[in-house]
Amino acid sequence: MNNQQFWEQEYKKSQLVTQSHKPQKDFLRFIKWIKNNKHINLYSGITVLDLGCGVGRNSFYMADNYDAKVHGWDFSSDAIEKAQKFHSHELINFQMRDIGEKFPLGDNSVDIILDVTASNALNEKQRSIYLKECARVLKPSGFMYVRTLAKEGDKNAQKMVKEFPGGEYDTYMHPQLNVTERIFSGPDFKELYNQYLEVVRMERKTGYQAFGKQRYKRNYWNIYIKNKNA
Repeated sequence: MNNQQFWEQEYKKSQLVTQSHKPQKDFLRFIKWIKNNKHINLYSGITVLDLGCGVGRNSFYMADNYDAKVHGWDFSSDAIEKAQKFHSHELINFQMRDIGEKFPLGDNSVDIILDVTASNALNEKQRSIYLKECARVLKPSGFMYVRTLAKEGDKNAQKMVKEFPGGEYDTYMHPQLNVTERIFSGPDFKELYNQYLEVVRMERKTGYQAFGKQRYKRNYWNIYIKNKNA
């Protein structure tokens, strides 16, 4: 089973992801940071790209609260169907797309890019395309939010990298889920992403991931990024 097949099944019968209609809390903190620091006028008719949008809760929040034009992409057809059913909005265009392929968007056309625990499933080739495309479509004044899996402080993830290697650097094949995931140390993330964009803030946070009836402790990075040309 590849990652896409797993997530198709996951959205049909959820064991991991929440299908809540409320926007994700760490995403809301990022939007508050944007607003408080006046980085972007959120009410100016901005364009948002929501990568791995899931059922569309963050996309809907931006369209409904700020009249933002939103592109919501996910490679799960079931996730997109649910997004269109529960979070449809005249300003949102939900599409089934792979974020590891070239984006059908113009240069400098997006004000905010959201990646809420989506790109950790990409392999190195896909991640290279994803990073180049994010840098290409993000406006000079634009910002990007990434939430991804942290290596520091997560002994379970470090153990899985050693015992169930995924074939690329700091990846593992999850022994129960049979999906490949990438974890990042802080220095590794900065070194990679700063080749294309500029990391301006990183915060490591502990969360919990449900799987069936069990909950697992996970560490995440919440990362705020801007265009190098700002």
